[in-house]
Amino acid sequence: MTDPTRCVPTGDITIFEIAEFKSQLQAALDLGQGVALDLGQTGTLDISAIQTLIAACEAGPVQLTNTPKRVAEQLACLGWVPPKGCKVAYVD
Repeated sequence: MTDPTRCVPTGDITIFEIAEFKSQLQAALDLGQGVALDLGQTGTLDISAIQTLIAACEAGPVQLTNTPKRVAEQLACLGWVPPKGCKVAYVD
């Protein structure tokens, strides 16, 4: 089995950065090996970033790693439950 494509966004991901983030994430998904998305170096994630993360998890096997507590709280507020094939690892 091939390791998932690693993706490590840094800084804020808001409406102003979402096009670049989505493009990078889509390119990683298109490789067909799954994506390991390390969120440990991200700053602010607005609703456009959260929507993109959720869509990526629906599109293919995605691992969200080093997910900050604030992101976990945003996802929980939306009532989001990771679909089969999407793994989420949170940090304290």
